Amino acid sequence: MSTAPTPGPAPAGSVKERALASLPDLSKAESRVAHALLAEYPLAGLETVARFAARAATSGPTILRFVSRLGFPTYAEFQDALRAEVQLRLQSPLARYPAPPGEPASGRDVFRDVGHALRLNMERLSSEMARNDLGAACERLADPARAVFCMGGRFSWLVATYLYQYLRELRPGVRVVRDTTAAWADDLVDIRPGDVLAVFDFRRYQRDVLDFARGARSLGAEVVLVTDPWRSPIAAHADLVIPCPVDLPTAFDSGVGGLAVVELLVAGVVERLGAEARDRMAALEDLRKSTNLGS
Repeated sequence: MSTAPTPGPAPAGSVKERALASLPDLSKAESRVAHALLAEYPLAGLETVARFAARAATSGPTILRFVSRLGFPTYAEFQDALRAEVQLRLQSPLARYPAPPGEPASGRDVFRDVGHALRLNMERLSSEMARNDLGAACERLADPARAVFCMGGRFSWLVATYLYQYLRELRPGVRVVRDTTAAWADDLVDIRPGDVLAVFDFRRYQRDVLDFARGARSLGAEVVLVTDPWRSPIAAHADLVIPCPVDLPTAFDSGVGGLAVVELLVAGVVERLGAEARDRMAALEDLRKSTNLGS
């Protein structure tokens, strides 16, 4: 006769990290719960027990056993942890503003504090980056048989454009998805199976960017996502996910990590294309000189 697992000390990490770590030890029914949660994270776990059980094609008691395996004594505590993650992921710049308008500044050395945070972010990126995912992303971006589409949200579109500007120097078949949603269908219609969508999405995540990524995936594109440590909902539809640190002790998240990932990707593409990219760049230089364009 089986018994419900006895929760020990709560495992470290987010609910998603706990679910991923638990997969090897779960029963078939509990595994279905984990995959249902990860596929629609964190929304699936914020439903009632009955709705979550229906989504996972299992029973209410199985949901509660799964929650217990993750270290939560009750379903309510499990949901509280998910809501705390959502709150952290969706913090607005206003909510993080250093001091309310009209109040005096704290007197701290903001340049020192932000500079220190930037340095730590770069150290974390260097030590924690998923080299295998970076390498796999470079292979896809360097493949001339694949068209590459670069896109981002309100701010991260600038980072996507940074990648686009480099890649178009190195290989043909690269375009940037423009920053007005009215034109996005014009890009989506040209996506073919095997093409690559390089998408940048950071908190506060945009639903329209998620919808475009879903559409691209449904058309057979491979999705490479660059995001923050809390991971955009696009991660559920991505082939490769490259998280980068964004924390700063000020109102806005840092974009430096995203720019650094772009430069890592470009370096990898240059290595893989070798003479092919060098010849293209030489041809571009000759054209600029002979036509007086861009010189």
